Amino acid sequence: MRTLGLRALTTPIAGTLLAIIMVGLCIWPPNLLVFLDGKVFDSFLKGSSLRPVSGSVAIVDLDEASIAAHGQWPWPRYRVALLLGKIRDAGAVVVGLDMLFSEPDRTSLASLSGEIRRDLGANLSLQGLPGEALNTDETLAAALAGGPFVLGYQFDFDAPRGGNCVLHPLPAAVRSQGESESPESFFTAPGVVCNLPVLAKAAGASGFFNVTPDADGVVRRVPLVIRHGGRHYPSLALAAYLRAHGGGNMVLEIGPEGTEAMRIGGKTIPLDRRANLLVNYRGGRRTFPHVPAGAVLDGTADPSSLRGKIVLLGTTAAGLHEMRTTPLESAQPGVEIHATVIDNLIAGDPVSHPRWSRGLLVLLVLVPGILLSVLLARARAVWGLAAIVPSAAAIWTLSWWLLSHRQVYLPPLMPIATLGLVFTVLTSLRYIDTEREVRERTRRLALTQDAIIQSLAALAETRHHETGGHIQRTRHYIRALAVRLKDHPGYRHYLDDATIDLLFRLAPLHDIGKVGVPDQILLKPARLTMEEYGEMKKHTLYGSETIRLARNFLGEDSFLQVADEIALNHHERWDGSGYPRGLRGIEIPIPGRLMAVADSYDAIISPRLYKPAISHKEAIRLIRNLRGVYFDPDAVDAFMEVCDEFEEIASRFASVGVEPEPPKEV
Repeated sequence: MRTLGLRALTTPIAGTLLAIIMVGLCIWPPNLLVFLDGKVFDSFLKGSSLRPVSGSVAIVDLDEASIAAHGQWPWPRYRVALLLGKIRDAGAVVVGLDMLFSEPDRTSLASLSGEIRRDLGANLSLQGLPGEALNTDETLAAALAGGPFVLGYQFDFDAPRGGNCVLHPLPAAVRSQGESESPESFFTAPGVVCNLPVLAKAAGASGFFNVTPDADGVVRRVPLVIRHGGRHYPSLALAAYLRAHGGGNMVLEIGPEGTEAMRIGGKTIPLDRRANLLVNYRGGRRTFPHVPAGAVLDGTADPSSLRGKIVLLGTTAAGLHEMRTTPLESAQPGVEIHATVIDNLIAGDPVSHPRWSRGLLVLLVLVPGILLSVLLARARAVWGLAAIVPSAAAIWTLSWWLLSHRQVYLPPLMPIATLGLVFTVLTSLRYIDTEREVRERTRRLALTQDAIIQSLAALAETRHHETGGHIQRTRHYIRALAVRLKDHPGYRHYLDDATIDLLFRLAPLHDIGKVGVPDQILLKPARLTMEEYGEMKKHTLYGSETIRLARNFLGEDSFLQVADEIALNHHERWDGSGYPRGLRGIEIPIPGRLMAVADSYDAIISPRLYKPAISHKEAIRLIRNLRGVYFDPDAVDAFMEVCDEFEEIASRFASVGVEPEPPKEV
């Protein structure tokens, strides 16, 4: 009762501590947990009903066919200007360029004629050529100035460069709950690779197109804001959205842990602490309509495919486009990721991880863990397992439902792992505790057995006044033999550590049957007659009958079965001339074979009233000569290997005085 009460108290405490540790891992997740949560997020996204596209975003694609029809990329910038003009004329609301014009166009005829003059010494006449071809950068700048275009650029996180770049900061206020904005709230880039200033000034709007995958290479989050030079700058997708919808009353919310949200007008866009948007993907490749750039230039594209839409100009041509791994695709063009972000901003449905979901996650870790601990303290482990399965299924289903229907990702791994950990640890502790109790009961049972054995052996000693040295010596002899034979092919099936220990403890009972032999025979100081020897031989039967009476109470499979085999068979001989049953060879049980060698050796070296002690060497010779006659050959071979140990045992447990044990034969 005391053990059960202690367990009922300690089990909930241990389970609560485990749950608290798991809560800490939720708050400060290790890299492995982040990786696994990402994989679960991917599987949920694939298995959920994907949100439909808004229909407000289209992609003008510099695809293989367009490049084949109009020449290799990069095109002359007058052609890019012509393409942009046709997109604008088709009714596009905003056009974002997922490309970079960081150097002057070398196909401008004015620049090209100068290079020919320098390298070849030839003058190229430019008279009569259209102005658009003479300076294509100015041509492109003029086109950018006449329409709602947003240029793209790349932030460099390795080196500070781009000091002359013309960038367009984010027109947003920053509202922080702390005294100042945390430097960890945004990615900070020291450098930038930008467009030509003439182009950036003409466009009037720009945004970065940096996309950083998670540690496993999957793009799940896209930064909407990056800090550079102490100011905040929007992504290409955000800049295009703001150009189309305006950015009035735009605020960045900074919480204690970093960025939390962006408020644009009356719309709230959830962000993570580094101003990343967790992308709610609409599908795989070509989820958004793609219009070939060549078809736009040729005038064969359907004007309605671009009218009233935010258009991204990018490429899917082999060797030109940037491929990214997303939760839904192993290789998806970067321009489609930007399109997805714009669609998330339009629909206002990116995946979020709000504060309340973090609190719910902590509760799902803590409460089930504690309840399971209480259950395991009061019920069997099978009931705990029965509670885990539906609980884990419910948590998994809740997480999937929140993502699929509420665009909230609640990572399910930690709550489920907590249930598994609490169950495993507490059941293991219970098993260890039970094992400790079993070992203690076993120890007490062994002590009880030893007490019974010693009492019975002491009863035999009172009949023939044996000093106890014989009992101690023979039990050590038999253990030495058994240990040597443990790996022998003929013995390994029987001799294990537990059986060897049992032989050691039961050996003192080998002569317990002598309590039934009359005193005039048992205590006779001279050699016995044939009749007397016949009566003496009955001590094996008396001992077996005595032990079997005890076995009737404990069952046939009790430890006393080995004692019975020792007492009954330790005078059987290998050639069948022994007693009481005249067993031959392997018919003799193994305990009887081993006890025969141990008992005979001790009888040979011990002095009697009717004979002096025989030396150890002579005992070895006698037993070796009786190999295969009186004794099991394998037991004799083992004896020969451990005979020095026998001599040491005989010396250690030497008896004081003379043992009046009757002779073994007439």
